[in-house]
Formats: sequence, structure tokens, C-alpha cells
Amino acid sequence: MARRRRTAKAKGWGRLGRLLPILLILLGYLGYRALSRSEAAAPSEGVQTLGQAKDSTVCTSPYTPLGAIEDEIINGDTTLLEMPRLAGGNANYYVTHRASGRVTYSLEYDVTRLHARWVCFSFTPETAVKEVSRSEAWAWDPKVPARYNTASFFRRSGYSRGHLVASEDRVYSPEANEQTFYYTNMSPQLQAHNAGIWHRLERRVQDWADDRGLCDTLYVAKGGTIADGQIEPKRMKGRVVVPRYYWMAVLARKGGQYHAIAFWTEHRSYSPSVQIPSLTLSVRELEQRTGLDFFYHLPDAVEEAAETESPTSREALRRWWHQ
Repeated sequence: MARRRRTAKAKGWGRLGRLLPILLILLGYLGYRALSRSEAAAPSEGVQTLGQAKDSTVCTSPYTPLGAIEDEIINGDTTLLEMPRLAGGNANYYVTHRASGRVTYSLEYDVTRLHARWVCFSFTPETAVKEVSRSEAWAWDPKVPARYNTASFFRRSGYSRGHLVASEDRVYSPEANEQTFYYTNMSPQLQAHNAGIWHRLERRVQDWADDRGLCDTLYVAKGGTIADGQIEPKRMKGRVVVPRYYWMAVLARKGGQYHAIAFWTEHRSYSPSVQIPSLTLSVRELEQRTGLDFFYHLPDAVEEAAETESPTSREALRRWWHQ
């Protein structure tokens, strides 16, 4: 009897021994499925993709993602109405700067040309106010790797440090103004252009931002051309592209209505007698010249109507110039 019990017990352990590898495999598979589900539910902190929620703080590092990046390096809000369509490619950095709980501005920076492809921002009643003075807080952009720092390139180059987002565009808080002095926001401009026609255009857009009869919100995208064929033959210090043209695209929202206008200038000195309306064109024409896609977050029909408005029509002259 005792021998039969020992034999049965041995047979039981034998069956368990054969089942044990299967049980271990099954437990391993269940553990893998649970881990996969948790990873899918919690996206990598280091990667922000197009269409992700409005939070530029997702990335733990502005330029060292924890996961693989197949396209552009994103560290900004991709839902903003003012932003043009991104170019893509891992040589481009899209960033959004914030101050006082508001978006200061966003930009797409091309590290092969060491120049912004564009900058964009909006004027609201809160961000159009003047609360502070020019800070002169020159610094490199903390959201772009320091190896691309162009701070030393302007000295004795023959070009001024031309703001794309003007210092006067962001004077609603000290931090916002300081952010306009990041070198990613600088373009090598001839001083005659920078302090001349470009400054006049900036003042005109700032005046529009204060005009509550024109807009509740004014959306602005602007920059210098950096595409091949639209840059000077020589780069500043052999590295930074110098635009041949500078442009602005402006969209005014009043209630549920949208109207748009654009500017285009050559990178040269302009006579003070040049009238600003003579530099206007439709946003659609500006898209054709730059290859950029502006205000693409608008519904298609609204975008089409606003971007094809003629700046010389009777309605446009009355709206923008009160003529």
C-alpha cells in the first residue's frame, strides 16, 4: 500500500514537472500583455506628436526625446491657429514659449540653416497691452540645443540682430519680452531694413492689434525666406542663411468672421515715402511665394475665403486702412 502511494505521488510530481514549463510560459505571456497595455496607456514623456493635447510641458527635455523620433522634433503646441504647417524632418525644431500662463510665440527652427523658418503668435486683449519695457535680455533659446547657438555670429558681420517677433509685440510681461531676445528669433537683417520698413510694418500690425473694431484676436505669422533661391549667396559667418525677402501674414478674427492680409518686402533699404499698402498681397499669393501653408487649422471654406481676399478691394481698403 505504501509503495502504491509513493508511486502515485511520483507520477503526480511527474505530471506537474511536465506542466511547469507551460505554466511559466503562460505567466510570462500574461505579464508581457499587461506591460504592453500600461505602456500604450502612458505615452513616452519625451515625444509629443502632432494632434497631441495643448501642453508643451510634455517633453522632459526640449531636445533629447526618450523615444524614437521619425520626424520633426516637437516641443510646442501644434493646435495653435496662427501656426503654419510644419515642414517636417528631424533637422527642424518646433517650439512654443510661454509666459504668465500664455503663449508668447512659437517658431520652427531649421538647424541646417540656423534660422527660423517662421515665427507665429497672437494678439489678444491680454497680450496686446503694454506693461513692461524692452529687456535687452539676449540669450540662446533653451529649447534648442546649445550647439546651434548663433549669439557670436552677428558681431562684425554687417548685419543687425533683427527680431522676427518684435520686442514691442510682447510687452505684457517681463518674461514674455525676454523670450523675444532668444537668438532663434533673430534674423541677420540690414539695419536699414530692420529699423526702416520692417519696423514700420511691425508698428502697423501692433496698431491693428489694438483696434477692437477690427479684431477680437489678431493672428500673426512672419519671417524671412530661407529656401534655396530666396537667400543671399553668402551665409553670415559661412553658416547662417541671409533672407532675400521678409514677409508677414495676418489674420483678424472679429466675432465669427475672419479676414486676412499679407506683406512682402525685399531685404533692402526703402524710402520713407513708400506707402505700406503698396507692399500688401493676399495670403494665398504669399503662400505661393514662400511655399508655406498659413492658417491651415481653419475650416477649408473659411480658410479659402480669408486667404484669397484681395488687399486692394474696396472692402479691404475700408477694413484695414479705413479708406
